Amino acid sequence: MIRIGLEDHGETDNEALTLAATVTMAAALAEGAARPASANYRPPSIRQVCTAAANGGTLEGSTCVLPPGVTTAPNSYSATIAVTKTGAAGATVTFALSAGSLPPGLTMPAQSGSGTVIAGNPAKAGTYGFTVKATDGNLTATLAYQITVTVQGPPDQLLCAAADGSFLESGTCVLPDATLGVPYQGRLTTSHTAGGTLSIVAGALPAGLSLPAAFGASGDVVGGTVTQPLGEYNTYTFTAAGTGDQGQPLYQAYQISVDPNQPLTVVLPAGGPAGRPARAGRHAYHRRHLHLHHARQRLRRPPGNPAIQPHHLSAAAGQHHPASGRNRRRGVQPRPPGPRRRTPVQLVRRQ
Repeated sequence: MIRIGLEDHGETDNEALTLAATVTMAAALAEGAARPASANYRPPSIRQVCTAAANGGTLEGSTCVLPPGVTTAPNSYSATIAVTKTGAAGATVTFALSAGSLPPGLTMPAQSGSGTVIAGNPAKAGTYGFTVKATDGNLTATLAYQITVTVQGPPDQLLCAAADGSFLESGTCVLPDATLGVPYQGRLTTSHTAGGTLSIVAGALPAGLSLPAAFGASGDVVGGTVTQPLGEYNTYTFTAAGTGDQGQPLYQAYQISVDPNQPLTVVLPAGGPAGRPARAGRHAYHRRHLHLHHARQRLRRPPGNPAIQPHHLSAAAGQHHPASGRNRRRGVQPRPPGPRRRTPVQLVRRQ
């Protein structure tokens, strides 16, 4: 800080204070400009990349699973080991195996640059794990990799199929919802449909559900009855891992949501149409059951599908139209094929 002393003579006081403040601010700005801008400073670093775009890899836990290979010709294999740099990292990077081994028939040059390539012709089936260390001067980055080699065709893997009522969302297989107190089954199928083993390696199932350790050609099943009372959060995530029919690794994250077991409530009006009082006797009885009939008809339609349109059959075929005659005049649609869906309905009389 620079101070300038001036005599205290009336009008000169304000001028002295203004000059001292100006000089002090200028000195502070000069001192700040001499130092590096810490907000924009990024220390140098390197990192190995595992993405579908970079090398076709999938990160499963802390392991980068590279594309599989085969031993049956044509079996040329190639996978990239890539790095990204941050800050003032150097221009050259060297690569080396620090643990494990590559599949027989594959090699990885220890070349300098932004990446290297694992290439060759796989010679032996199996699952191989190894770790690659990337070095750039004083900077290092390591990452574990895995390559599965089969005799022919892709390796076994867990599926997330719509046929099982599941769908994939951000890499997680969302299984059908479970209902509190109702028996549940969620299928975990594989591409080879030949059996294997599975276990939960992360997360947990809802209380009352379990996953068998071994499964057959039809896949594994999360089964049981949810017994735990529902709380604020009723969505459970877990990760299943194991081996397929040829000892190939299986790995997939799953999610199950638990719904309360509550009946559908249909509120009937206290009076009749247009404010008239409801007539007692069999007319009121039929009106109540007509409301219930239409509610069940709506529940039977699959969600997201339009109402089923009647099919006009040929009179020569001698078949009766399911929505013709009196039913068609009443606007009643035929029930869609498949098993009946029975939903508990609770009738409440509005006061």
